[in-house]
Amino acid sequence: MSYAADVVADVVVVGAGIAGLAAAHRAASAGKRVLVLEKERDESYLCNTRIATGVLNLAHTDPYLPAQALRKAIDDDTESYADPALADAIAATAGSAMEWIRGCGGKLLKVPVQGSPMWMLAPPRLPSTGHHWKGYGPDLLLRGAVSALEGKGGRLERGMRARGLLMEDGACRGVEAEREGIVVRYAARHVVLADGGFQGNPQLVRRFICARPEALVQRSAGTGTGDALVMAESAGARITDATEFYGHLLAQDALVNANLWPYPTLDTLAGAAILVDGQGQRFVDEGIGGITLSNFIAKMEDPLAATLVCDHAIWESSGRIERVAPNPHLIRAGGTVVTGPSLRELAVALGIAAENLEKTVSAYNAAVGQHRIDSLSPVRTEGREFGVSRASPKRVSLRPVVEPPFYAIRVCAGISFTMGGIAIDDRARVLDKGGRPIEGLLAAGSCTGGVEGGPVAGYIGGLLKACCFGLIAGASASGRH
Repeated sequence: MSYAADVVADVVVVGAGIAGLAAAHRAASAGKRVLVLEKERDESYLCNTRIATGVLNLAHTDPYLPAQALRKAIDDDTESYADPALADAIAATAGSAMEWIRGCGGKLLKVPVQGSPMWMLAPPRLPSTGHHWKGYGPDLLLRGAVSALEGKGGRLERGMRARGLLMEDGACRGVEAEREGIVVRYAARHVVLADGGFQGNPQLVRRFICARPEALVQRSAGTGTGDALVMAESAGARITDATEFYGHLLAQDALVNANLWPYPTLDTLAGAAILVDGQGQRFVDEGIGGITLSNFIAKMEDPLAATLVCDHAIWESSGRIERVAPNPHLIRAGGTVVTGPSLRELAVALGIAAENLEKTVSAYNAAVGQHRIDSLSPVRTEGREFGVSRASPKRVSLRPVVEPPFYAIRVCAGISFTMGGIAIDDRARVLDKGGRPIEGLLAAGSCTGGVEGGPVAGYIGGLLKACCFGLIAGASASGRH
């Protein structure tokens, strides 16, 4: 290897979340000299994996099911947006990913999520607001994965931020990183980019997703700043469609009150209620699901102009469905719920034209009563419950908004991680603008694209997707593909 370097390894991995550690462990298990660079310094370094809820499913489907069933679920949840080759690779790897998690000490149990049993890392997080991740399943998994990597001879270097790829004749020969102003060049036969999405980088969010990133709640660790995407793009990689993100509806108070994210989310409540703009008029189909709604609201001219309106019956039913439900957790955590004995008084309290709101609700109620919700403008479909796939028939029963008191919550989009980024093939090789693999460069996890996103912001599950392509990248770096 001719590139001058300070450190030489077989494989250098950028990012120590589940994707990076899976790739590193797989390569180290094959006898490769592996280094993992993690920009956060603390031993319990923050990343999206560590603060995740810990649900392990693939497109809302048990990952132990046959690959054919998983493949169909991916198509259903993304409405066939996912690249077929990438979807095939994930479906074929899901079961192995679950066993890798177990092998790293991850403890799994099945818990009911919205009435359906799903695998979750144990111990599970408590159903409460605020940030409680220490000692729970994802935190313990990362600790176990680091130990497993070190047991195979791999090494994790914290506080080391990757800044650029070492390129030679169109091939990647390593990576340049920095710690406290000291630059270190790592030469490697393979570099695996796995540093998460770009949700924590306002400039990239503005470039790809919306004009006002400051109006989005960072429903994430905040450490995904898109370094891998920037480095790969500079090296000639193709960037996929990256205009959508995984997230949920939150109360606007979450912009200033950290106790209101990541929970409670308002997805299920919004699917049974009405969303109005600053003029008191509906502007979107509330039934499209919280992830799609979040993306729609983020792209509005004013992402903070949306208000959820419901009545007492909806507040006491759909408002209580989610595991950390807005009723009662939103108020308990300091969130604002505006109430009024009539729609007119509610509108006055909100500063919305009362006549417009009354007219909007009246038209909605008539359509619900006549079972003609598809006649509304915008058209209205039945709302999905939180965590239910786009293809699932499980729906929220719609009710007219008639029973006082009436409730209103100003809502905003919470962004967890971005969908889309570095283009890869089914061996996790980074592709250039002509669709050819860039020698020596691999990528996995949320910094990559081609599976999630698209017109419906299709989502198949962050942890397991990242783990699958981490393992695939590790196999490619080991010459086992």
